[in-house]
Amino acid sequence: MKIGILGSGPVGLTLGKGLIQTGHQVTIGTRNPSREALQQWIKKQGKQAMAGTFRQAAEFGELLLICTSWAGTKKAIEAAGIWNFKSKTVVDVTNPLDGKGPDENGRLTLTIGHTNSAGEQIQAWLPPDANVVKALSCIGHEKMLLPDFKEGAPTMFIAGNNNDAKREVVNLLHQIGWHDVADMGKIEMSRSIEPLSILWSAWGFLNDSSGHAFKLLKR
Repeated sequence: MKIGILGSGPVGLTLGKGLIQTGHQVTIGTRNPSREALQQWIKKQGKQAMAGTFRQAAEFGELLLICTSWAGTKKAIEAAGIWNFKSKTVVDVTNPLDGKGPDENGRLTLTIGHTNSAGEQIQAWLPPDANVVKALSCIGHEKMLLPDFKEGAPTMFIAGNNNDAKREVVNLLHQIGWHDVADMGKIEMSRSIEPLSILWSAWGFLNDSSGHAFKLLKR
């Protein structure tokens, strides 16, 4: 599959690497595609990796991932061209953080959450036939690929309005090592998934860890 990733930070590059390793072609969309560090990353990944503008990545991708900081998300979508999202599955990996970093308890702050969420807002910004699926927002980039824990397989929580799009995302998650996926329902459930990033960050801050994840235990 051709996959466009909006965002060239650690999350976008980590997911790009994993998707390339599973056979997909990836274009990283960014404000500065010629940046030396990004070009070195492209060279290291091989011929299945490219860098371009946000619009080039959105045009390229049959499926799109949004991996931008929340402050830059709307501008990145606008730069990508709203029409380039039509009829596509769009994986929302963002969290609507205020960008100020953790407080003394390691707690981050969401800018929205009670009556809206990043997942819902992105769905509202895009054409009605773009199918947003919330995923990969409750884990740090260090463990996004092939997560392996002594206690067992961690759980990835997803939400979205279109079942076909969710099946497509679950398939991709399986490919990069997420074999326990919990479908939490409609995109509105992003309001409950996104705060998990606060809990993940706080535990990591207090325990000097980036190697932890959530597990849904079932009987």
